[in-house]
Amino acid sequence: MDNIEDYRIRIVTGQYQKAPLKQKKMIQKLFGEDAEYRYEIYFHWYNVLHELGHAIMMFNASARPHSAEEEQLVNNFAYAYWQHYGEQKKIKTLSFFVDETIRKFTIPSSGNEDYMDYAKRVWGTEELYSFNNYGWFQFSSVQAAITEAPNLEQALNRMCFAQLSPRKGETLEYEICEQMASQVVADAVRLMKDWGVLLPERNEIVFCDDVNCHMCQVENLHDGRVF
Repeated sequence: MDNIEDYRIRIVTGQYQKAPLKQKKMIQKLFGEDAEYRYEIYFHWYNVLHELGHAIMMFNASARPHSAEEEQLVNNFAYAYWQHYGEQKKIKTLSFFVDETIRKFTIPSSGNEDYMDYAKRVWGTEELYSFNNYGWFQFSSVQAAITEAPNLEQALNRMCFAQLSPRKGETLEYEICEQMASQVVADAVRLMKDWGVLLPERNEIVFCDDVNCHMCQVENLHDGRVF
């Protein structure tokens, strides 16, 4: 990638309020009490940073690891970022309901195979992408990030950074509202650039009515190609 400002980060994320009733019921069953609030915390506060982590890898890593391993790296990053910049109330809420939610999945692996070994074995196959199996993998990965709790410098270094300019932590507070996800990403891009991370200034959040749709795309502003 020649000029980083020739690109725009686009994070696509689901929207609980506009989801079909069937999907809302699925989220309610998974997240339990205060399902909408937990959905906002998980996807529009935590997971948008997970998705930004993929953009960080794209623009900064000399080589990309196995996709399952990258999922762990970006979960480590997202949790470490909030440990450095987040509100304790939201961090505790996230930790509590991740622990609670993971128990609701049926473990698809067998024997001594852990979540990472399982994901590597079935990556790219239909088996992994069922709601249960991919959900179990992702929540297991987030739980591992919470348990290990690397600091932000450690998390970024594992994403192939040789030199960083670490900054002191601060508490960034966000109201749970439609604008939160966009503000979270804009602030994170600004702060990561201060740390020495290469990222384009342009970024956008695109909401969709599928609660299960969450991804990071990078668009070439000259030819329209999307990565």
